[in-house]
Amino acid sequence: MVKINQYIEFILNDADVRADVAPGVLALDFVRQRKQLTGTKSGCKEGDCGACTVVIGELDQEGRLRYRPMTSCLLPMGELSGKHLVTIEGLNMERLSPVQKAMVECGGTQCGYCTPGFVVSMTAGLMEPKLPLDEKGMLYAISGNLCRCTGYRSIKAAGLRAIDELSGKLAHKERIAALVEAGALPEYFKGIAERLKKLRARLQPADEGGPDVARTGSRFVIAGGTDLYVQRGEDIAEAPVALLNTGQAVSAAVIREGFLCVDARMTFEAFAEDPLVLSYLPEMPEYNLLIASWPMRTRSSLGGNICNASPIADMTCLLLALETELVLVDEDGRRRRLPLKEFYLGYKRLNKQAGELVEELRFPLFGEETKVNWEKVSKRAWLDIATVNAAIKITVEGGDIVDAHLALGGVAATPLYLKEASAFLAGKPLSEPTVREAVAVAMSEFAPISDVRGSADYKRLLARQLILAHFSKLFPETMDEEVLYAAS
Repeated sequence: MVKINQYIEFILNDADVRADVAPGVLALDFVRQRKQLTGTKSGCKEGDCGACTVVIGELDQEGRLRYRPMTSCLLPMGELSGKHLVTIEGLNMERLSPVQKAMVECGGTQCGYCTPGFVVSMTAGLMEPKLPLDEKGMLYAISGNLCRCTGYRSIKAAGLRAIDELSGKLAHKERIAALVEAGALPEYFKGIAERLKKLRARLQPADEGGPDVARTGSRFVIAGGTDLYVQRGEDIAEAPVALLNTGQAVSAAVIREGFLCVDARMTFEAFAEDPLVLSYLPEMPEYNLLIASWPMRTRSSLGGNICNASPIADMTCLLLALETELVLVDEDGRRRRLPLKEFYLGYKRLNKQAGELVEELRFPLFGEETKVNWEKVSKRAWLDIATVNAAIKITVEGGDIVDAHLALGGVAATPLYLKEASAFLAGKPLSEPTVREAVAVAMSEFAPISDVRGSADYKRLLARQLILAHFSKLFPETMDEEVLYAAS
């Protein structure tokens, strides 16, 4: 892990940098205040507007270079060691790139404040091989960018124009080299992979994050930081910090002892890309689109979402329904397993000792007869925090419910596992009367309070409707929606 007052070596655009800066300082503040690269704008400082978007290039475990967009307002400098940080200035050339040119020609600049973030995000989308070279891919790329002038029509037109110009030059080619050849990236990008390999070989290996964190005296332990920097950002910059993502790389999911196991540091984006995860949760990419923007999902970690203990945490709700267990490790390396449903003791109170970290998440494997569903209602249709969310895992054989696990968010002081309703469903026939009785049991397990996202009555209604939605969506051939949704 990076220690305070340690030099941080990385590549900033085309320059090798050796920065004497505290690891908790934000990349946004570093590039603007120390490097005078003011094209990266300071907007919300909560990861919501995208004005500060940068692109981070990193070598994976196989030595391949991959670039991902991130909001620099939530990115600690200590994580940049051995990586490539690209700001809007790092995309400039003697001539405008196709993305920049399209923004000018389509009138997408308007007041200009959001423009650098949009250009960076569109370029990041072109650099990512998984994104299709079409409108869907373009919208995915700019999902984290807000325009205060409400000029999305011209911005989207610019993105489509750039794709039209470049798609034929990029298809079936290595993206970075093809983008350089097409004049969409500066020439120096062609040499970044080799420069990073040399930099990585020269740097001293970082200590692995884990049990030793508690001995550092760190006030803050940071994985993605997407909640912590929003809540305590002013306190973190010069404080001792423990950065969990500067040690051993996050590995792919594995199967062990009948469980699917993932590193608690795994990001939302990586979780939805993992082939093993997708074999059990094929809808995860679609769920992710409702949870957060692309740059936020490249930072937000599963363990951080759980430990932040928000009652409306999206991933936590799903993981509760999956019967997830946590593996916690203390400062002496001792590990213990704890069901996620036993982790929350009250509002923001955790069943976790001082010095313990959530190291791993694991949920039991299940077969094809088991179905999973997740639902969410929020004020904005996309990219918003939940008013109420709901998840289910249910196994049905021969028309009978063998096993069921229901979870709700936004209706209690903690993410809520519906113990009584889950137990009620086991062994019952799959039918509308059974479901409606289960809903009645579920409604008795919580007493929602009113808040800024909705009244108690509204939340209770949403919870009821989302539980019903699980069954109408998963079992359309069995459930008669008119009967199912009829007023009790």
